[in-house]
Amino acid sequence: MKYWKTILALIFMALAIYFDWQWFWAIFILLGLLYMLKSKSIHFVEEVSRGDSPKLYWFMIIIWSLLALYSILSYLKILT
Repeated sequence: MKYWKTILALIFMALAIYFDWQWFWAIFILLGLLYMLKSKSIHFVEEVSRGDSPKLYWFMIIIWSLLALYSILSYLKILT
């Protein structure tokens, strides 16, 4: 099976929505952030690479980091 990771992620996304798993979104965003740092590019609306547009790349890394932090703190009920 060629795209087993993508299919598995889609299944888990559907389960997370159905069962309201807030922890899943924190992990999902964090894994995406780690992949962005490793690959030095971000595929959002279009590809943004660290070499071509470093300011936009790091701005997006900061945004994704804040989203991950917010998701984790929200799941742990620290924000409420």
